[in-house]
Amino acid sequence: MPAPKLLAALPKPVLFGLYGAAAGLLGALVFGELLYLALEPPRAAAARPEPVVAVAASPEIPVPVTGTNTFGVEVARAEFDGPVTVRFENLPAGVAVAPVTVPRGETKATATVTARGAAVTVAPVRVVAEAATGDKTVTAAGATRVVVLDPSRPQADIVFVLDVTQSMGWAINGLRDGMGGFAEHMRREKVDFRAGAVAFRDLFAREPLESLRFRGVKGGDPGLTDDAAEFSREVGKLTAVGGGDDPESTLDAVLAACDYPFRKGATKVLVVVTDNPPKNLFKQGATTERNQTAAADEVREVADRVRAAKIDFVHVVTLPQVAAYRPLQDAALGKSQTFDLGRVARGTGFNDLVSDFGRTVATAAAAKNPEGKLQVGGEAAKPELGQKSLQSNTEYARGSNARLAVLSALWTGAVAGLVCLALVAGQHHYLRGTLPAAGGLVTGFAGGLAAGLIGGAAGQGLYLLAPDNRFLSVAFQLVGWALLGGLAGVGLSLFIPNLKRVHGLAGGAAGGVAGAVGFIAVSPATGDVAGRLVGGLLLGFCIGLMVAVVEAAFRRAWLEVRFGERETITVNLGPEPVKVGGDAPHCTVWARGAAPLALRYFVRNGQVICEDAPTRTEAVVSEGDVRSVGNVRLTVRTGAGAAAVPVPSRPAAPTGGLTPPARPEPTRPRPAPVREEDDLLPMPMPAVAPKPAAPVKAPPIGGLTSPARPEPPKAPAAAPKPAAARDPDACPTCGRKNPGRPGARYCMVCDHTY
Repeated sequence: MPAPKLLAALPKPVLFGLYGAAAGLLGALVFGELLYLALEPPRAAAARPEPVVAVAASPEIPVPVTGTNTFGVEVARAEFDGPVTVRFENLPAGVAVAPVTVPRGETKATATVTARGAAVTVAPVRVVAEAATGDKTVTAAGATRVVVLDPSRPQADIVFVLDVTQSMGWAINGLRDGMGGFAEHMRREKVDFRAGAVAFRDLFAREPLESLRFRGVKGGDPGLTDDAAEFSREVGKLTAVGGGDDPESTLDAVLAACDYPFRKGATKVLVVVTDNPPKNLFKQGATTERNQTAAADEVREVADRVRAAKIDFVHVVTLPQVAAYRPLQDAALGKSQTFDLGRVARGTGFNDLVSDFGRTVATAAAAKNPEGKLQVGGEAAKPELGQKSLQSNTEYARGSNARLAVLSALWTGAVAGLVCLALVAGQHHYLRGTLPAAGGLVTGFAGGLAAGLIGGAAGQGLYLLAPDNRFLSVAFQLVGWALLGGLAGVGLSLFIPNLKRVHGLAGGAAGGVAGAVGFIAVSPATGDVAGRLVGGLLLGFCIGLMVAVVEAAFRRAWLEVRFGERETITVNLGPEPVKVGGDAPHCTVWARGAAPLALRYFVRNGQVICEDAPTRTEAVVSEGDVRSVGNVRLTVRTGAGAAAVPVPSRPAAPTGGLTPPARPEPTRPRPAPVREEDDLLPMPMPAVAPKPAAPVKAPPIGGLTSPARPEPPKAPAAAPKPAAARDPDACPTCGRKNPGRPGARYCMVCDHTY
């Protein structure tokens, strides 16, 4: 009997859904709520002796040196609902923010920041909220920062890659003297510029690179400065000396310049000044010959680095015959220029070139930032007064995170443990008509408890990661419940024959999500307790429903077991044998009145095999094959829709309540290996059997392939030993001994009196 008579006619998904719903409701009501009563942290309101307020503002407030901007402010209240005034303290000189009032019943407001001739700076600001509640005034403080900037000034970062060998003294002096005019032009064009320099000679001659260092650069590392006087002073310290042979380590210097700390929105410019072609790269173990220039692949390597650094321009000042730097210029984002070094040296000098070069940089920087628009201040993060639980909309006192995680894990563990216990017991009763042994019940409950503990703790942890975002909070709740359901489904797959773990995971996760949706939908309207009860009920119902649905959806072959006119169950077929017999604890399907182990069904080499356990013979069966064992009728289903192909063969003698099949199937007698579950049967004796009929291939079943070749006939099974004399006090059908006098003894297994 697959279920209590009242529920026997229900489909398996609905039946298992009801099992899970009853267990989920019981777990939430009896265990879950007791845990909440015992472990619930103090509520945020209960932990506060008086009304309080919290405030938050946009984390960064940008404002132009002269102008205005807006940003968001948000407050949170507890134990009152009056207006809240927000003011701002410690503002930098020239910056003002007018106080704002958040009206009664609202939580957000927009503030305006105004600057009048303020200096470019970044300054922390204190945000203070104040509200009158009766005869008391409550306050709260937050923090933000004001960023005063000049959006009309485009940014430019320039690094000079300067050859300082013996022949380049004039270039050092020109850069030193021309930097003043360059800076003046930058200021006139309102360009926010910074400059740096890398000086190079010949690394193979043990002449290292020199990167200019400026005051205020963290750690003394090479940097960029906006102080033209300091830049000129540092350039003036360079000495034109050395160099060795003609090629110089220009490529190594360009690589160093690409690693400079450029600003994200600035125009990035490299200015290479040299009178020689590049030498091969100085690497570990590298050597060079006299006058050896860089190979083409080395130039391409440096060009790739220029491209990766997103350098806008690579301007080159060199001799006309030196064309090796063109790949570097082509790798830049913009159109780079080449200047004739000879003409520059013979003309008005390098200082005039630097001054003229300022106009080029200013034009490029302005083109990169044509609008100069200021970004509006962002929204304020929602201020917190407490913490929330995965299974509650109540706000708890701060510092309750660990306690809430433990409570969430225990609540979901209790619910999941009972759900798994009910579904495992239901599966056992569905197949065998009895409840599982104590060990099976403990295993089912332990598996569900572990799934609930992991799912509840993980869900609460995710929920606490983003408590201010409503959509993320809902998503984390769904993930937590889905994890709980998925792990419960995996646990159930251990007890449902031939249900794959991945299918159990999918079905359980879908059920968990449905349970979460029920909790989220119900709890705001009915309260946390009712929401948890409904959530537990839906969780159990949907896990049981979805696991059964997934079991049916992905099966390829199954056994239809009919107990009567209205009682039918299905069992999936696969590599794991489905055992049919009268020994309920050891068989998958209990057949009253049958031998302890009568038949085995399994899939091998793409075909469904039926093994007659007492005679140890196998037969390939197909769609529609019908056999009767004890009080059950077994039908093979494959979804192929084809009837079984009748094959003439010698039917095996019935044993232990096994009646001949409705349609004989081919048998291939063969000695079977000794199986542990066969210990209930007498050992066969050798005997001579007639030559078996030739095996006939059965048509392939849906999604299953035929074996490569039929097995050759084996030696026939031996005749069984004579059965021992029957105990006169035992049941004549199953052999079970029952108390009472003859004629009044009742066998509960066979349901008759003898």
